[in-house]
Amino acid sequence: MKRTLALLVVVAVASLAAASTAGATHTGQVCRPFKLGSHSYSLLTVGTSWSCTAAKAQAIKLIGDRIHNGIKNVPLTNGPRGLHCMATPNSTRGHATAGVCFKGTFAFPGTGFSWTEN
Repeated sequence: MKRTLALLVVVAVASLAAASTAGATHTGQVCRPFKLGSHSYSLLTVGTSWSCTAAKAQAIKLIGDRIHNGIKNVPLTNGPRGLHCMATPNSTRGHATAGVCFKGTFAFPGTGFSWTEN
């Protein structure tokens, strides 16, 4: 499950890199890891609209939401307005262990953030 989301993050970052070489002004950040309870998470932003602080607050909110198990890339409905959010559920806890929220298309995310459990 973590590999699927990690692949999604890699694709998002690669798309960002391709867009930035074409003259776009997007930037992204690799944020400092954070702990939530006994779990630690990595966080990154895509584009210029998200700071690490704002992305962390949203990620913590989404990690706390209970989601159903059984499928990959569960759509999240409690994310920031205007962003598409999806997550990978943890089969034992019923929460999102990794996720992504983005504006635009998956192939060309304009802005957003992602998190993964370390």
